[in-house]
Amino acid sequence: MNITRRSFVALSGVAAASALGLGLTGCGGGQAPQAASKGDVADAKTEDYTTKGKNEHLVCGVTGKLIKIAPAIVADKLGYFGEEGCDVEFQQIALNDAMTALTNNQLDMDLFGVVPACTYVSQGAKAYVFGGTILNGSEICALDSFDRELKTAADYRGLKIGVNRPETGQMVFKEWLQDAGLDINGGDVTFTYFDNDQGGFEAVKKGEFDLYITNNAQGFVQRGGGIKVVATVKQYTGDYPCCRQNCSDQALHEKYLSLVDFEIGVLRGYKTYKQEPETVIPMLVDYSGQEESYVRAAMYGTDDYDNVMDPSPDPNRNAVLKFYDTLKSIGEIDKDTPYTMDDYVVTSIYRSALDTMLEREPDERLWKDLDAAYAKNNE
Repeated sequence: MNITRRSFVALSGVAAASALGLGLTGCGGGQAPQAASKGDVADAKTEDYTTKGKNEHLVCGVTGKLIKIAPAIVADKLGYFGEEGCDVEFQQIALNDAMTALTNNQLDMDLFGVVPACTYVSQGAKAYVFGGTILNGSEICALDSFDRELKTAADYRGLKIGVNRPETGQMVFKEWLQDAGLDINGGDVTFTYFDNDQGGFEAVKKGEFDLYITNNAQGFVQRGGGIKVVATVKQYTGDYPCCRQNCSDQALHEKYLSLVDFEIGVLRGYKTYKQEPETVIPMLVDYSGQEESYVRAAMYGTDDYDNVMDPSPDPNRNAVLKFYDTLKSIGEIDKDTPYTMDDYVVTSIYRSALDTMLEREPDERLWKDLDAAYAKNNE
C-alpha cells in the first residue's frame, strides 16, 4: 500500500486539545469537538448528495502496519480501487489525531476503532460509520497452569483481569459481566488497564493477574512462553464491532459516490481475502513485515489455533448502536448525552456497493451471503 506520512500540521493544534485518550475515551477535561446541531443533521438529510461526488480524491487515515485492514490492503495492491475509479490516498496518522481531523473535515475517512467515533458523537460531533473493518477479535489469556472453568459470568468472580486499554472486546465483556449481576468495579471482578501487551503478559506471568484480555493472535504469539488462550469475548457476547470505516460530514455529503467506489474496491478485496489466502498472505507479510506464520494465524487461523477476528466490511448498524449503549452502560461515555448514534451509522454506501457486486456477479455465493447478513445486521 502506498501510504504517505504527511504530518497534518494544520490539525496538530486541534488534535492537542482533544480529550480522547488512546482507545478508551476520556470525556472529561480538554476541549470538546465541534458540536453539530440536530438541525444540521436534518438539513443534511434533505440534500440530494447520494448522486454526487464521483471521482473525488479521498484521503484515508490508517495507523502503523496493521493487517486488520486486509481487504483494503488487497484492494490497493491489486489495483481494485483504481479500476473502480477511486482516487484514494492512504496517510499514516495517530489514533487521537484521526478522529479530530475527521470531525473537523480535514480527513475524509479512516479505518480506525468504533470507540472514538462513538465518543465524539456522544459529545456532539459529526463522525459517520459507513462500513466495517473488523468484528470481534479479543482473546482472554492465562498461564498454561490455569485450570478454572470459565463457562458463565459467575466463573469470573474474584478474578483479577488485566486488559489492553484500547481493546473493544474488554468493554463488551464488562457489560456482559455487569448484566449478569457482577460488580465490575472491584467488588466481584478487578480490571486494570495496560497500554501495551508486554506489560500485561508479564503481570500474568508474575502472578499479579489471573487473566489478560488482548487482541486477536497475541495468544498465538505467546504460545510456548507459558501463556494460553482460555476463552474469547465472542463466545459469551456474540459478534461485536471493533474497527470501522468512518467518514467526515464533508466526505459523506460531497464525495458520496467516491465512498461507494471505495467500498466496491473493499468488497472485491474481501472476496480475494476470503477465497485466495495463498495470494493474500504474502501481500500482508510484505505490507506488515510480520512473519508468515503470524499473518496466517491472525487472518485465517491454523490447525491448532482459532482466530476470532473477522474483517467484515458490513457496517453492522445494529451492533454499533448496541455498542454505543454499552459505552453508556459501563460509564465510558456520558449516560445522559442527548446525542445518539442513530443518525451516524450510514448503511446506504455499503448497500450500493454490495448491489453493484450482486449485479456484476449474480451467481457469486459470497455476495448472496453478505446480502443475507446485511438484512440481519442493519434492518
